Amino acid sequence: MNYLNTRILCLVLLIIFHGALSAKLYKWVDEDGKVHYSDKVPPEYNDQARQELNQAGVVKDSVDRALTEEEKKQKAEALARQKREAEQLAMLKKQQQAERNKLLKSYSNADQITRLKRERIEALERNIELAEENLIIQKRNLEDLLKRAADKERSGGMVSEAFTTQIEKSREQIKNQQQFIVDKTHEIKETEDKYNDELAKYLYYSGQTKSIEPIENNPQTDPANTNQEPH
Repeated sequence: MNYLNTRILCLVLLIIFHGALSAKLYKWVDEDGKVHYSDKVPPEYNDQARQELNQAGVVKDSVDRALTEEEKKQKAEALARQKREAEQLAMLKKQQQAERNKLLKSYSNADQITRLKRERIEALERNIELAEENLIIQKRNLEDLLKRAADKERSGGMVSEAFTTQIEKSREQIKNQQQFIVDKTHEIKETEDKYNDELAKYLYYSGQTKSIEPIENNPQTDPANTNQEPH
């Protein structure tokens, strides 16, 4: 009988001890800054920050206070911004990969890019030279037309409408030729920038440089040979 009572007592003590170990203890601070400890958090403090402690008083878990509506809005905006930035970064990487594939497929080496740039610029320069030669001729023609018109008027004659139209047409041709020269000059700059950009990217994508470094326009230096060792 004593043996049975002892077993029952041990069982009761075990249940009590287990309950004590499994009991939760919370710590929170009220609106007045007063620290509270309890096995239950009052409903009015459910939105406040709190900590769960073990029997030794060590923090087992923490719960942050509930966010305000404004904080929820700011958090949602921050998450949306991060998502947009991640999408933009992914798109940029995709574009760079496509650009890399295109450049490495289009050119076999850096010298090819430099050569194509030089050929294109030389062709544009020839167009400008021809246009300047034509411009000289057109200006001489206009001077001749104006001289003939002035002679006509000095002699008491009338300059015909057809002749006046011819003068205006000559002036228009000169204007167009001058604009052509301006446009081709700009095209040379655009061509230099285009091929220099492609060269810088090709050198980077092909592993010859560690970053996309700007290529300066220097007629005395071949950019494609900047990484080559002298023979």
